[in-house]
Amino acid sequence: MEQSRTKNSIFNVGTGFLNTIVKTILTFITRTIFIKVLGETYLGLNGLLTNILSMLSIAELGIGTTISFSLYKPLANKDNKKINALMTFYKKAYRIIGIVILISGVILIPFLKFILEENININHIYLIYTLYLLTTVSTYFISYKEVLIIADQKNYRLTKINFIFDVLLNGLQIIELLIFKNFVLYLVVQLVIEFLRRTVINFFISKEYPQTDFCSKEKISKSDKQLLSKNVRAMFLHKIGDYSINGTDNIIMTKFIGLNAVGIYSNYLTIITILNTFINIIYSSIISSLGNLIAKENEEKRLKVFNIMDFFGFCIYGYCSVCLFVLLNPFIKVWAGEHYLFSIEIVAIIVLNFYMTGMRVPLGTIKSAAGVYTEDRYIPLLQALTNIVVSIILAKYIGVLGVLLGTLVSSLIPAIDRPYIVYKYVFNKKVTEYYTRYLKNIIIVVFTTIVIYFVTSNLNIKNLYIQLIVICIIATIIYVIIIIVFYRKTVEYVYIKDQIKKFLSNIMKKKRG
Repeated sequence: MEQSRTKNSIFNVGTGFLNTIVKTILTFITRTIFIKVLGETYLGLNGLLTNILSMLSIAELGIGTTISFSLYKPLANKDNKKINALMTFYKKAYRIIGIVILISGVILIPFLKFILEENININHIYLIYTLYLLTTVSTYFISYKEVLIIADQKNYRLTKINFIFDVLLNGLQIIELLIFKNFVLYLVVQLVIEFLRRTVINFFISKEYPQTDFCSKEKISKSDKQLLSKNVRAMFLHKIGDYSINGTDNIIMTKFIGLNAVGIYSNYLTIITILNTFINIIYSSIISSLGNLIAKENEEKRLKVFNIMDFFGFCIYGYCSVCLFVLLNPFIKVWAGEHYLFSIEIVAIIVLNFYMTGMRVPLGTIKSAAGVYTEDRYIPLLQALTNIVVSIILAKYIGVLGVLLGTLVSSLIPAIDRPYIVYKYVFNKKVTEYYTRYLKNIIIVVFTTIVIYFVTSNLNIKNLYIQLIVICIIATIIYVIIIIVFYRKTVEYVYIKDQIKKFLSNIMKKKRG
């Protein structure tokens, strides 16, 4: 069973990385052309409308996550009757949610003028918003089957389909931008291609699971319905908290600072999103395996696995954070131009938010895999209120920095609460050790960042591309040295080092063979 879990996780990680690399390159090319052709105002509008539609998507209530968790056991037991009942229920629920989001989105149209600047010079703003709305709503009518293949740890089977449609989408959008330079047509291309993608994926999943009836007359049991209802209510509150951190910044910036600030910020977010996408492939690809492990193993085994995940997460997010701090502005200067730069203080808060959000991923992964949703269901409401209030107040005085500080302050709440919940309900252990380790880790990341910043800030290399490479090499060397010095004796470091040695050894054996 453990070999099967590992095999599926490796497939998911490997294919996920391959597809994401291609998608990232294509998306980056498309965005570069977008910046040059349409400029920062349309970039800002894209970020704003994405945030608004994310707010409406809270109506999803977390049903996808709870259904995925509920599918682990029947998939393992090949209980087709229960799978049919769950997927039929999910299909109906998603269609109702799609209708609710569509109606809510239409109701919101007259209020757009209160968010946007009065002197904004964008044609067809309501048509643009409608296209965003239709793209979002369409997924709820045709993407429900994906939860089945994800819960079954076989989402790597979708890689070829996603690859083809990623190439098609970005290729057509690049052609549109270069020839027509029209944002409305750009969005029409996105709507049509994404609709076709979901349709093809649905057809593929139906062929892969011929035994599954997505229109079954089977009903989920009363106990399952009660559990789903309980988890959905809790997930809804968690989605509010997540949205308050990730989805309100652009709206507040637009209202109190301006759409151009959102456009500049969106470039920073693009780079961070790319990094998060690669890192999250690992955690999202093993979450189903963790659900299986949690159901079968004791608390000690769960804690051991989590500590390794958490240390690995620290190594990755810590490294990305120190590199982001010293590379973000130089890279954006080369990529988009000096006009698109924020001050170093704003960059510091962006990076700190990235690190703190990242370090919650291992906790969130194992929490989700264990199905622990209800125990801290009211915390996200406090988080949402804190973020909105602090961001609005500070935005009036210190602009973009104030909005991001509001996000940082609200992030402290789950940083304290989530470890406590996981250690209590998943590991049955005291959380003190985690808090101590977390504090040590963040001090080391800050210290390393300061050292690397002072070492690299005095570099005077005329070629900016070479300067970026040199800074990256210096940051990598210093970070690796500090990790070895401070963590070489820990169990987690030794385990990961041994796994890397085994991996490299196997590659060498295959080459020799």
